[in-house]
Amino acid sequence: MAEKPVPLYQQVADDLREKILNGSYPTGQPLPHSRDLMRTYGLGSDNVLREAYKILKAEGLIRRNAAVGMIVQNPNPTVVDLILHNPTGHGPLPWPECCKLAGLDGRMVTDAVTPGHADHEVAALLDIEPDAEIVTRARTAFAGDAPVRLDEAIYPRQVVEGTPIAAERKVPGGIYATLAHAGHAPAAVTRRTVRARLATADETSRLKLAKGSWVLAADEVIADERGRAIELLRIVANPARVQFVDQALSL
Repeated sequence: MAEKPVPLYQQVADDLREKILNGSYPTGQPLPHSRDLMRTYGLGSDNVLREAYKILKAEGLIRRNAAVGMIVQNPNPTVVDLILHNPTGHGPLPWPECCKLAGLDGRMVTDAVTPGHADHEVAALLDIEPDAEIVTRARTAFAGDAPVRLDEAIYPRQVVEGTPIAAERKVPGGIYATLAHAGHAPAAVTRRTVRARLATADETSRLKLAKGSWVLAADEVIADERGRAIELLRIVANPARVQFVDQALSL
């Protein structure tokens, strides 16, 4: 039985991939203009090229920049171990320290601090009434210049009322020290779930992912010494750049 011919868009994608992997098209630089690529591959329209781009974007090899076109991405990016159990606390090891262990510069940026009301899922995880007041701190984690992780840290408003956690983008001394000072010293991780799922449109945009990409998503509930849930930490990460790690846990 004769083999099916390889579609032209796949041939173009294969050739572009080879050139990216062998360095002919360097990381961080744009691919040649689509007009030049159409001429190179003898294409009458850009439809074939668009299909080839879809393949390479899904593989994480290129991303679109509205100003300059398709930018080549590192085909072998460094993966950061996000250490979920901090040996000196109860949440993840601070992001800059995780990146330092991977040989990268890392930073965490607080994007917004917003009041709101708990939906049924958040209420159940924090053991509060549905529609109870909460405070959400939204953050973006960067490895170098690349956004690779999105966080939402959610608190019952009663727990953080009157502290910088409820209003300030920077919390002097850190979140957990502030919680401890307010009488809610973090004591235990009472629940943690990790799963893979398709990225939402917002996550795709903010993490600069290809449409249809998957993300790793973790939910972690922290309780104080009295067993009261004081924080719900929701993490969404690019699995090509971040992996979740537990280590040095007692049995």
